[in-house]
Amino acid sequence: MRAAAGKELTYRLPGGATMTTIVPPQGFRPQTAAPATARAYGFNAPNSRKALAAWRAKYQGYRETIPSVPCLGPSGKTSVRFSYSSNWSGYIATGHSNYNEVYDDQNIPTYSASCGSNASTLEAPWIGLGGYNSGKLIQQGFASGSSNTATQGASLWYEYLNSAHQNPPVYIGHTTKTGHVISQYMTYSSGKVGFHWYDRTAGSGWSPVTVSGLSGYYDGTTADYINERPYGFKLRKFSRQTFSAAGARYGSTFKDLFKLSTTEVRLTTNGASSGAALDTNTRSSSTAFYQTWKRCS
Repeated sequence: MRAAAGKELTYRLPGGATMTTIVPPQGFRPQTAAPATARAYGFNAPNSRKALAAWRAKYQGYRETIPSVPCLGPSGKTSVRFSYSSNWSGYIATGHSNYNEVYDDQNIPTYSASCGSNASTLEAPWIGLGGYNSGKLIQQGFASGSSNTATQGASLWYEYLNSAHQNPPVYIGHTTKTGHVISQYMTYSSGKVGFHWYDRTAGSGWSPVTVSGLSGYYDGTTADYINERPYGFKLRKFSRQTFSAAGARYGSTFKDLFKLSTTEVRLTTNGASSGAALDTNTRSSSTAFYQTWKRCS
């Protein structure tokens, strides 16, 4: 069905992984498609009537699909690494060993060059599985960009890491839509990970991405909701950033973020009174919190 109607693209990635993305035909709308059809194009449409109604409501304004095209980040010592250190700030959901889905909405903030050039400053909010209790981590998000990327807007990326393979991030697209809300989810099953980004404000979604061969990068003991200053960069100044509609699945159970056990992590440069920092506000609902920039270095 999908081969006749859509375009399937496959890419070989570092660490033995394979990325597949299926670009649906023009006019495809996940909010009106049958669940089986939506899933054939990589969307995580549920079968149950109640869950499907909520899922379709999220995609109500969907109007176009942008092809996800992978572009590897640098792989040298100075490359971007979105991995656990004192550079994390946000919440870690704990209490289970089988987290297999994580999701939220995040606004694209306004960025400032007051902390330095694009090449020397960076801010990266993301969701993920693992990384807190082990060196295994699978994650996705967007970043304010570095090198020749524009200060405004964001680059969409995912990454998978373990102690043996410190793979570079894989960028799949870019948007200049400052202030827009990006809805994203990540699912894990038997070594396959599904990634999706959807601009709810514009009604534009990037074609869902499936990456195979990631069992060696999976750690289901945490679900992560993080804003990060990647190692080697100053924290780019940003306007208020909200994490909302945040939750996770463990096994077949879905729960809001703050209905799970959580640990807060703070970017305060190991508690020092100087250095890069941002503030994480206390939760504003069972699914939401926000962050504000404090210092770049």
